[in-house]
Amino acid sequence: MQRLLFGDTEITTPTVFKIDKEKVMSDNAGLSSTCVFVGDVKGIITTIHIEWAGLKPAEVKAINDFILNMDSLYFPVTYLNEEFEEITVQMRAEGPAYEQWGWDPHRRLCKVLSVNLYSYSGAGGG
Repeated sequence: MQRLLFGDTEITTPTVFKIDKEKVMSDNAGLSSTCVFVGDVKGIITTIHIEWAGLKPAEVKAINDFILNMDSLYFPVTYLNEEFEEITVQMRAEGPAYEQWGWDPHRRLCKVLSVNLYSYSGAGGG
């Protein structure tokens, strides 16, 4: 990955970066009596699963400043897409999951931080 930005803040390089895309179908979608799939594609939901390992407290804070922001549901995320083009998308985050090393004062690292980011594109926007 070339770089990952949340807003204008460069975020520590993740250890896992996975992009999933799923079609959102119309309510009347399904198989016809002749086993042909019918219906309209309403949009695409993009889910980005990101994991970081060995983060220092300041790095965790930089990530949390965006994903736990109570004033704004969406924030801009810049990344390389599956075609290796740098794009910026408005995304929302559910909530992070943490696995910590413990409270040893010499190893205050977040062992693993993971988060899912979501965006929607298509009819109805979002």
